[in-house]
Amino acid sequence: METRISASKGTTEGQATFVPIPDLEKMSVGHAGLYSTDDAVDVKTAEVISAEITLGIRGGKTLIDCESGIKSFVKDLLAKKLVERVIKKNGEYSWNLSDYNLTPEDVKHLPDSETGVWIHYLTEGIIRDFGKTWKITPVSLSQKQSSIVKAKEKGKRVLSKKEKNELVARRSYEYWEQDILDGKVTEEEADMFMREARDKVRELQEAGFFVSTRKTEGVALFDWRSEVINAWDGDETKLKIYTRHSIIPVVPCLVNKDGNKFGMQGTNRFVKKEIDKSIIAGISSVSGSNWMENQIDGWKKLKEHYEPKTFHIAKINQSGKMKDRWFVADCIKKADGKQVLLMWDKNGKDGMLE
Repeated sequence: METRISASKGTTEGQATFVPIPDLEKMSVGHAGLYSTDDAVDVKTAEVISAEITLGIRGGKTLIDCESGIKSFVKDLLAKKLVERVIKKNGEYSWNLSDYNLTPEDVKHLPDSETGVWIHYLTEGIIRDFGKTWKITPVSLSQKQSSIVKAKEKGKRVLSKKEKNELVARRSYEYWEQDILDGKVTEEEADMFMREARDKVRELQEAGFFVSTRKTEGVALFDWRSEVINAWDGDETKLKIYTRHSIIPVVPCLVNKDGNKFGMQGTNRFVKKEIDKSIIAGISSVSGSNWMENQIDGWKKLKEHYEPKTFHIAKINQSGKMKDRWFVADCIKKADGKQVLLMWDKNGKDGMLE
């Protein structure tokens, strides 16, 4: 754990001795930690708060018998960081951050587990009273990935299409207007719920998900439309061929202007699963100049007539055809400069769309 600094009188500089921190109301924050505001104190005689408490092995158990309000505050607000009320098993509603005029920003530095919060404040108290701390960071204080980030890495669905549409709708005043008029919610509550929905959408976006406002689309790992437009240097008309033939890239732009995108997504389970449904199943890289020749028979000959802009794993969004995965090359036809989609199914059957 990182060493902290406090100030004291009469110690030798750099000496690892320990004294209690003075009255905190008389302390101020300096570049290296806490210092007394008393001008008589020489801040150069700073005392190191050493990391010397041994953790030992895991498995220590402690039962904290406390009032229910304490447990609820620690578990529901500080650890779970609830922004909406939830119904508990006993039928009662939980408290949430707004009940105490707190925001997610106020508590984001705290661990996401009840044990983590207890250990956090125990650690701060030990440092304050004894000038000592742990040799290594306790597991409960370690930074944990959110469930949304984990879902992104594993390629799992975080919301159904219906849930996504509900979340997107809850961001607007129109969604709440009738409930306000009927007295079901107040203006203040509606404002809070809208803010919570916006925060949730932002959290999904920051984790790398694409939250489409189209009701027919769910939360996706990729914004394929933007990626296709980017591959064609900002030309939005290049989306028309996809719409016309109901082609949806589920893993868009395996190779794009930024380089080997598939290599950057190589650990994503969703990406690997979708690729393995296609003719290029098992491929570990799409870098280099000859990778297509190794995957598609006759590609060298095709390149004499077509210039590829990018490649996708795609599906045909039509009844009875959505399970199959097609490998798609989005190309320029050299003869006339038109955009075409060259496609292969998993068995090597090919086709061309214009």
